[in-house]
Amino acid sequence: MAKLWLLFREMFKIALCVVGGGFAILAVADEVFARKFKWTREGEIAEHLPVFQMVPGIIAGHTAVYVGRKIAGIPGAICAVAGVFLPSVAVFSAIAAGYRFIPLENRFLVAAFMGLRAALTGIIAAMVIRGWKKNVQGFYGYGALSVAVVALAAGRVNPAAVILWAIACGVAAKTLCRGAGSEGGRRFCVPVWTAIAAVFLKYGLIAFGGGYVLVPVYIGDFVGPLAPYLQLGEGEFADVMALTQMTPGPIAVNCATFFGYRMAGIAGALLATVCLLVPGTIILYVALGSLERFRNNPVVQGVVFGIKPVTIALMLNALWAFAGQCVFTRADGFVWHPAATVLAVLSLWAAWRRKIGIVGLIFAVASTSAVLEGLIYFIENVFG
Repeated sequence: MAKLWLLFREMFKIALCVVGGGFAILAVADEVFARKFKWTREGEIAEHLPVFQMVPGIIAGHTAVYVGRKIAGIPGAICAVAGVFLPSVAVFSAIAAGYRFIPLENRFLVAAFMGLRAALTGIIAAMVIRGWKKNVQGFYGYGALSVAVVALAAGRVNPAAVILWAIACGVAAKTLCRGAGSEGGRRFCVPVWTAIAAVFLKYGLIAFGGGYVLVPVYIGDFVGPLAPYLQLGEGEFADVMALTQMTPGPIAVNCATFFGYRMAGIAGALLATVCLLVPGTIILYVALGSLERFRNNPVVQGVVFGIKPVTIALMLNALWAFAGQCVFTRADGFVWHPAATVLAVLSLWAAWRRKIGIVGLIFAVASTSAVLEGLIYFIENVFG
């Protein structure tokens, strides 16, 4: 019971402290469980990222399943996954309830989250550097990485398609070339509980690569006058997406909580989140066992071989997304932010050199950004 409680507590703390979920949670979990508890070896969780990518579901949930399964089997996986999604349910249910009163334009809040994103930019950059040699090797590695980076940068290729392409190439290489809510909207056409379960179970089965993959699907189902659910305005959806990246927990889980709450209150938020996580959790748990039993199978080797370099491409894509929210912005033309750049570089150095714990680093950089904004505000009002 003590280990189960520790698993739940640590995953809860990680999800509560990390904004953006996905790769950021994976980086912090690798730090906590390897260095603090010695439950995994250093870099072990990150090494399984290729497996996480080829199974539907979200990276944060898969990270929890892997750690929980290794430490305490099925009970451990359940406790770790619960620790990951409960902060999102709590925080985003409160946000959904008080959405109209959130001071989204408060300069100190904006500065704190700018600093937080800068810290995560540096942390993910450190992960890319550490994982490069292991995941990108030889002609295929650099070729697949280049193709994936170009495809993802174009913005017109679904990351899931890139992952499936990499899996197909890897399997071919190893097998054929062996040795080489309805507020003001329409009525639900099915009972609300059935609708929530069906929609979010579907999302859980198609979410290869995490939350960003689901954004176009969210738009089709929840945004605009023709959407079957909620019919949110584009501006409100944009605000919700901004909030998912400013609050603790994985982006996909935060969205599920918000939509579920709008459809059926707290119970709807909980149901939507659970249904989103269940498919990937079950599939990954089974897949990890199969992977261990068939590690020498050419098909299994091909899947891992094929997806390894694409993992780095996906991490680079996430790095670009985080950098585009702090180091530079493109909303009103390209704007470079020197302070955020300095904080991101310092975060990269600290994460790479392991000068401070990841969670402590995130809080330190966010606090520093808010303090700097306070100094600017003071100077503006005293000397302006």
